[in-house]
Amino acid sequence: MDDETTKAAGPQKPAAVNGTQGKPTPDRGPSAQQQNARSISDPREVATLVMARMNMVNTKKDELTIAIKGLSDVTQQLARAYAQQMLAMEQLARRVKALEATAGAKTGATAAHDQRPQ
Repeated sequence: MDDETTKAAGPQKPAAVNGTQGKPTPDRGPSAQQQNARSISDPREVATLVMARMNMVNTKKDELTIAIKGLSDVTQQLARAYAQQMLAMEQLARRVKALEATAGAKTGATAAHDQRPQ
């Protein structure tokens, strides 16, 4: 079966596999990496490695999706808090203007009352 599959699929190039799973090896030189690398010619092994890498990528994608969702939730909460603070500041500004106007009217009336000749 393997001979027929190989003939039908054509010549296959062996896949190089690094035993470190794509992570850099800090204390090892190129010779140590060459010893860890091996050639794979069996399609089942290649398929197994590809599936393992796909699972790893999908796991990372899921982690990123969760992180983005969390950031989105925090952003919405911050936007709501900001809007509430802006509303409170606008209300306080209107109140200050109203109090200044009331105080100005009283001061103006008192000043006019004080300026009357006695």
